[in-house]
Amino acid sequence: MLTLKEAFRHQKFLGELQTVCQNYLGSESFFTKKVEKHLRAKVLPGQTDEDVDISEPRRYTVQQVIDFCRLLMDEEEKLASAVHKAKSEMAFDLDTAVIVNRSRRELADRLRRETSFEATHSLRRNGGTGYVLDKDGKPTTFSYDIDTVVTIDFDRSKVKSQSQALFREAEKLSIEIDRAMLSESVDYEPKFDPNDAMQNVLDDFLASRK
Repeated sequence: MLTLKEAFRHQKFLGELQTVCQNYLGSESFFTKKVEKHLRAKVLPGQTDEDVDISEPRRYTVQQVIDFCRLLMDEEEKLASAVHKAKSEMAFDLDTAVIVNRSRRELADRLRRETSFEATHSLRRNGGTGYVLDKDGKPTTFSYDIDTVVTIDFDRSKVKSQSQALFREAEKLSIEIDRAMLSESVDYEPKFDPNDAMQNVLDDFLASRK
């Protein structure tokens, strides 16, 4: 049996193992054999041709990695089913809670940054041009400064209160999520130790098949 937190960690580990396997299978040097053909006899009668394998050394065969990948997929399916069952028996929808809480925190943080905004202004010397009539009635131009002022366009106290309320709601739900992650049981017996290295896991798997 695992807690939900342990199950999620194990799911991540299984995914990482899958990625390593895919990297193996995606490397041309892993799934190909490279041979140099030394054609001596063609040049000098009595000499012998020779084939020299210059393939990169491999710890595992392609089929061994494929077999391990298949096992990982089976385990992923078993664990996913067990996690789904555990979630369905909870008093609240964990996935929805996590999504909603993330949105709450993002909005609360955005509002907090907006309420901390300080008014600014920028002065452009002689940035504007006006026209007036002189004593003879002719239009003349003059220049003047333009001061651009930027201030918030909302009720700072109200928005600050809303931000704080969102943070409180998110924190309350986070406590419920954390409690569930540590208390809810997942009916699954892990085959691998998520603290182990990929090479050790694969070596143990191959040793068990001998």
